[in-house]
Order: sequence, then structure tokens, then C-alpha cells
Amino acid sequence: MDAIRRNISETEHNIATVMNSESGELESNLKRSGIISQNEFFILQSICDYTSLFACLVGVVTNALNIRTFISMGLKDGVIITLLGLAMSDFGFTLCGVVQSQATILFLFERLKKLDGFSIQPKIFIMWAANLGIVFYQVTSMTTTFISLARCMCIAMPFRFKDFFTKSRSVIAISVFFLISPAYYATLLSHMGVERQFDPIVNRTRIVLWLSSRRSDVQDVTKFGNLIIFNITSCTVVTFCLIVMAKHLRQSVKFKNNMSITRLVDDGFTKKMDNKWTGKELQVVRQVFILCVIYTVSTIPTAFVSVYRLIEDDFDIGKRLRNSYVLANSVGAILTQINSATTFPVYYVYNSKFKSHLISCWSRP
Repeated sequence: MDAIRRNISETEHNIATVMNSESGELESNLKRSGIISQNEFFILQSICDYTSLFACLVGVVTNALNIRTFISMGLKDGVIITLLGLAMSDFGFTLCGVVQSQATILFLFERLKKLDGFSIQPKIFIMWAANLGIVFYQVTSMTTTFISLARCMCIAMPFRFKDFFTKSRSVIAISVFFLISPAYYATLLSHMGVERQFDPIVNRTRIVLWLSSRRSDVQDVTKFGNLIIFNITSCTVVTFCLIVMAKHLRQSVKFKNNMSITRLVDDGFTKKMDNKWTGKELQVVRQVFILCVIYTVSTIPTAFVSVYRLIEDDFDIGKRLRNSYVLANSVGAILTQINSATTFPVYYVYNSKFKSHLISCWSRP
């Protein structure tokens, strides 16, 4: 029994060591217990991994449907262009999430000795999928902010901005977003790579992850910029747009309930007032409003985790609160994955054109 306990203890130690950090300082940090024990961490992290995998699989399927449907609708206006760009970035993000979740599960099983050591270290796929996923999600953040800002301006100042967000301008905006995000993360990605060397974890030579000695400093700068530019700024703009859209939505509903009110026109006849917005415009506003609400709710927790990491020095990988930090990031990742996976039902419920084209696409012989 003592030998079994020792083996279990050594296995747990290896999991914590490799998952959190490979730095020399980790050995002393592991001796200090954080809020979450290693057993609790393994259980909770496994739950997060399987939940993430499910959410990402759903996201891959639903966003593939979104892309197919938007293309069938015809790329005739700016709204469809931006929604197609959003679907493409969400598809890339959830696909990276599938790879990351599967690799993490294999990583944990390998550390528990339930699987033989792989010829390629699973951590390679974890790190690359996680970082590429962030690149795609920043495109999602910028696109969602653009969509909310465009709709907000069209609602608040319709005569000035109704025809401002044209098809060509939307194409330019989405293209710029897909260029800015990878360019912003290029420096961080350049400090990662692979190499073939002896891995003491599996006691064999294999292809392992290589990280530059300067990557930690580059990551801090990149994450700080990501926090300010993409998270806080994006959430602030989207929240402001939500307030404006909510105000005008209430006015529209109130207006619709009083459609029987008449007014006197110049020729002395009365004319029934039309609804403030057409049915199509109201559908677009409701659709964008729901998308922005889901985005804001799913992004704010991630921003809080990033802010708390700057405040609390121990709340980081390789430090005393390492388990809490990893789990907090896992929960935040799941929320963002849910955001990317739930656009399909929003389109299906609040976009009658999307619904009809989706049905026609799958009803064709």
C-alpha cells in the first residue's frame, strides 16, 4: 500500500510540474499548497476539458452551418459580410479548442501512466492550439465590436450612417481584422517552436515543445495589450452600444403598441403611422443585441482574470495559486467557446432569411 501511495503522489507531482511550468523555481512553489489541492485540480480540470471539448465540437458544427448558409444567402450587403466574417473566426476558434481539449486529455492520461508516452509531446498541440485560438478569438472580438458599433450608429443617427457601412467597407474591415490579430501575436508565436530531445517525463527522446527564454517577457507585454485593447476597450464599446440599442428597442416596442395613433398631414387627411422600423430592421437589431449580450457576458470574466493576475503576484503559472489560475482560465475559455457556439440559434430565431436559406440548403435533393 505504501508503494501505491508513493506512485500516486509521484504521478500527481509530475502532472502539476509539467502542466504549470517547467521552470527551475517550480520545485519550491509546489511545496506550498494553494486554495485548490492537486486532487481537486485534476478532477475540476478534467471536467473543464470535457466541457470545453463538447462546446467546441458544437461550435465547429454550428459555425460550419453558419458559413454555408451565409454564402447561400449571397454576399450582397455589409451585414451578411460581417456575420460571415464572425462565423469564420468563430469556426477557427472552436476548431483550435477541439485540438487543445483533446491534446490536454491525452496529456493528462499520459501523465497518469494510462497511456504510453507519445512520440510527439501533447503539450505542443496544447500551446499552439491555445495561442492560435486566441488569434481567432481576437478577430471575433473586433468583428463583434464592429457589428455592434455599426448597428448602434445606424440606430442613433440613421440618416447619417444608414448607408455608411457598405459591402465594400465591411469587406475591408473584416480583412483588416484577420490581418491585425495574427500580426499582433506574431512576436509571441515566434518565441515558440519544437525540438527533438530527451524527455525525462516519459524517459525517452521525442519531439517536445520549445519556448524561448524571452517568451515570458513577451507574453506579459502581449497579454497586457490584449487586456487593454481587445478585452476592456471591446467590452466598453459593446456595453455602450447595448445601452443605446436597448433604449431604442424599448422605444420601438412602445411605438409598435401605439400604431393606431394618427397624425394630420398637409392635405388635411389622416394617415396611420407605420412602425418605426421595418420587420427586417427590427430583426437585425434584435439579432445584434442578443449577440452582443452573449459576447459581453462571456468576455468580462476573462478580463477579470487578467486584471487579477496583474494584482496578485501568486496568481500565475508556476506559483502558489497556479491551480486556481489554470482553472479560472479554463472556465473563461469555456465561456468564450460557448459564445462562439451559440450564434447559430440566435440567427435561426431572429433572422427569418437565415432560417429559410438554411432549410432550403438542406432540403435540396
